[in-house]
Amino acid sequence: FSPDYNLYIVRSGSMEPAINTGDVVIAGPAGAIGGIKPGSIVTYESGQDVITHRVVSIDGDTLITKGDASEDTDSRPVQLSQVKGSYLFKIPYIGYFTSFLRTRLGWFLAIILPAIVLAGFLVKDIIKEALKSKHRVFNVMKTDISVNNTAKRNDP
Repeated sequence: FSPDYNLYIVRSGSMEPAINTGDVVIAGPAGAIGGIKPGSIVTYESGQDVITHRVVSIDGDTLITKGDASEDTDSRPVQLSQVKGSYLFKIPYIGYFTSFLRTRLGWFLAIILPAIVLAGFLVKDIIKEALKSKHRVFNVMKTDISVNNTAKRNDP
């Protein structure tokens, strides 16, 4: 939602119980909330993965991190250049919903199906109005014929 603030879907239980699988983590600038220090939670890139773990110690530009659910620190130190942001807060379990929306079935159920239903209601209303209009025209014609017939009968 901003270059400095990003959302990440948590796909593992490595930070439980603080952050659960399916939560969405909002991470701000790396210096947010007093900067990075031991105990801070950071989100960083590790190869193709994006990981959110707690900082255990800092040595210059190198962070030692670990998941709360693990006894051991992560096998690779994290360079400050890998850090994408500092943890600000989480939205519990919304990640399951957003992950589902990214599937074909989720897209269909959340976007396509409601659009089809809405279009169906609109078509029904259009047909209903067209039939009402046709019925009104028929009634006007019927009234005109009745008036003309009555007028002819009353002519001397």
